[in-house]
Amino acid sequence: MAKTKVLITLGPTQEPIDDIRFISNKSSGRMGAALAEEGIKRGHDITIIHGPVSVPLPGAAKKIPVSTAKEMLDAVLAEYNDCYIFISAAAVADYTPVEIAPGKIKSGQEITLHLKPTPKLIHEVRKLAPDMRIVAFKVESGGDLVARAKELLEDADLVVANDASAMGSDTNEVYLVSKTGVEHVGPASKKLIANAVWDELD
Repeated sequence: MAKTKVLITLGPTQEPIDDIRFISNKSSGRMGAALAEEGIKRGHDITIIHGPVSVPLPGAAKKIPVSTAKEMLDAVLAEYNDCYIFISAAAVADYTPVEIAPGKIKSGQEITLHLKPTPKLIHEVRKLAPDMRIVAFKVESGGDLVARAKELLEDADLVVANDASAMGSDTNEVYLVSKTGVEHVGPASKKLIANAVWDELD
């Protein structure tokens, strides 16, 4: 593939409950970072939109830090327009609090959180860019992982599906699910899995 602009999201989001607490997840951003590094090696122009992560990100990439699901969506919608590929590797929170409490909620008391679903990045991008190549990630705990991944093919061209136990680890085992078939990769390093994903794209 000729050099092209690629947009990659990675890491978790943090959905605030009050001024100091938030809802998040175990995503380290390692998979997205490996995908960005491999894309740069293959000569692509990489833009990374990332949640709070401590893993090193490739210096040659443009990097846009965000915290919340809304900030990530806003950044994606600001950057997607001239991209050919969108790799949605971030573990965006599925829910966010309806209201953020001012200050700090007093400890030692029961509280009830009212949550609302966050928008799905790949769905929002697909609506605006029907011809863009989109890679989605599907994380599940139990159940038919491949069947659940196939549900995303309405919006994505390729779905990388893995068990939730791999979040935050250095290795992974995935299924690469597309309309033409399913490929099993791993257990392997996230670097090798990033290679396999790019082989599907290039």
